[in-house]
Amino acid sequence: MRALDYLMTGRFAEAVTAYQMKLTACSDDEASASGLAHAYMGEGRYADAIPWEWRVHENAKKENPDSPGELLYLTCAYWCLGERSRAIELARELCNSIVNGTVSMSPDQAGGATFGLILHYMAVTVRDGENHDFALEYLRRLNAKYRKRPTLFRYPVETVKQLLGEASFEDALEAATKERSLASAYTSAESNRSIKLALGIALFHDGALRRAQNDELACADRMKQVNDLGYQTDAFRWYLARHEVAGLK
Repeated sequence: MRALDYLMTGRFAEAVTAYQMKLTACSDDEASASGLAHAYMGEGRYADAIPWEWRVHENAKKENPDSPGELLYLTCAYWCLGERSRAIELARELCNSIVNGTVSMSPDQAGGATFGLILHYMAVTVRDGENHDFALEYLRRLNAKYRKRPTLFRYPVETVKQLLGEASFEDALEAATKERSLASAYTSAESNRSIKLALGIALFHDGALRRAQNDELACADRMKQVNDLGYQTDAFRWYLARHEVAGLK
């Protein structure tokens, strides 16, 4: 199998070995550097992933300064290593890059909502009031854009609205999966990776909201559900949920 095949099928240890071999043969292979970074992330070897993620990030920014590069991967890696302040700093940097226009690309179709949603989760988890307020204000600014141009943006718009008190979990679930019941959403996700990805996002941030409401048991249930969806759901939320389920919150 190719290195990419190992990575895509979740055989992360084998992917690491395969990408290491490719980089031994050609140290300038940036696709393999990216693959190795992601294989390390998948295996939970975050300290090993970070230098490779920074290498890929710097090259991505040289090629396209408008890109956020690998900062979101790095945010998750630092978080899972317990470097919480560094992770929050990077998540806030991503939010600021959208606000000031230095970055317009994002891993979602909601104007960079992912950055604010991840910052919200992290701030809630460490009880960081300043960054919690910053994240909500960032999401409110995005929500104002959603109101002005409602046909332009896509999910996770409804999850943003849920955190802001304007939508229910069922609304977010329906936007993500076209189903309002969790059982039906799981059935849809079984045969559609796009739905599985969106389902992981909806579950994860419902968990973060439960934590903000001091319902830690409900949050833990949601994190387990995201973890159980596996690596084929949203990667960033899966890393964070897996970390929580391992008891390392």
